[in-house]
Amino acid sequence: MTPDLTHIWLLVDDMPRALHFYRDTLGLEVANNLGQYVELKASGGFMLALFERAAHQAGEPAIALSPVSGQRTTLAFEVESPDASYASLRAQGVEFASVPTNQADWGLRTVFLRDPDGNLLCLYGGIPA
Repeated sequence: MTPDLTHIWLLVDDMPRALHFYRDTLGLEVANNLGQYVELKASGGFMLALFERAAHQAGEPAIALSPVSGQRTTLAFEVESPDASYASLRAQGVEFASVPTNQADWGLRTVFLRDPDGNLLCLYGGIPA
């Protein structure tokens, strides 16, 4: 049996703030909004799901959620132009963890930012010619 990865559940502390960031700032389309759980469409039918941390814990009391210390994951989004995305998002007030940078070993141009809950995001594309 080979499992199919269909969703990433991102635990968030403030759903309205997280939803505003992913839907309104990054432009992801909402597929389902159940209040404490929201699915956002990603490419290829993949879903990024925002799940309120408190609601997840209440629904699964046997799973002890503890605060995470240190970086544990990065969500990577392919964009047409990391530079254009950087400029557009900065104009909306988004703060970045880096500036657009060529990663020659990866063959990519990347820029990193954090969402309102501190999750690290990478916007990437090809290195411009």
